[in-house]
Amino acid sequence: MKKILNDLKLKFDNANWALDPELALIDTVLEQHPELYEIVKEDIKRIGKDSEAGRQDSPTLEQIVRAALYKEMKKLNYRELEYAQYDSRVCSTFIKLDGRKPISFEAYYKYISQIKAKH
Repeated sequence: MKKILNDLKLKFDNANWALDPELALIDTVLEQHPELYEIVKEDIKRIGKDSEAGRQDSPTLEQIVRAALYKEMKKLNYRELEYAQYDSRVCSTFIKLDGRKPISFEAYYKYISQIKAKH
């Protein structure tokens, strides 16, 4: 618990994260527990997605999960999610675009819509 609090304290020094503390908390938990991505890995693999690094035109498993979380938390549709990547530093940081071109709404739909509600 202390590590999460320390990591959050560091994140809040960044003005972008300070604007959205819920995303900062989720980002911290995901960074400390990458095994959480495995929960949806089988859903994504069913449609032929099994890349750890991701190609330039397809998101990684981590980006898919993060985008799905962002979409649900902000109550966005897929087009709004695509736009948010261009418009919001917090969004692009949370999804971990790391300077690469934002992912299309079609690609997000292809992957996120395959995630089952219950695991």
